[in-house]
Amino acid sequence: MNDEREWEAQERGMRAALGQTPSDLDPLALEYRKVARAVISQPVGAPPGDFVARAAAHVARHEGGIERPLSRVLLAVFAVALVGAAVIYGARYWQAFQQPGEPASGWVLAGLACVVLSWVSRQLAVIARRPDGRT
Repeated sequence: MNDEREWEAQERGMRAALGQTPSDLDPLALEYRKVARAVISQPVGAPPGDFVARAAAHVARHEGGIERPLSRVLLAVFAVALVGAAVIYGARYWQAFQQPGEPASGWVLAGLACVVLSWVSRQLAVIARRPDGRT
């Protein structure tokens, strides 16, 4: 019974918002009239003329967010660790390259392969984004 009363209040509010019924409504129907007016109302104005340019500039400024500075810090830490590892273990790794059966040479080559594949995939993505497909 309560659902039916609610439904009727919604309908009275919608008709009042459309101007089909007088505006002397009970409080529940008045609330639904406010909702109906908000739903059927048109926007007051169009977005500003430079809206798209401003939105694109905002996205470009904040594209990386916190990831970009953190990636730079991580890259710096990686470079320092790489230099440190080269100083400490450089002679052993050089020997590993001279003897191809060593497990260390496999890991170094796997790392180099990852770097090369990442670079190649990035270059292919850049080429694919170009409208004319030129390099």
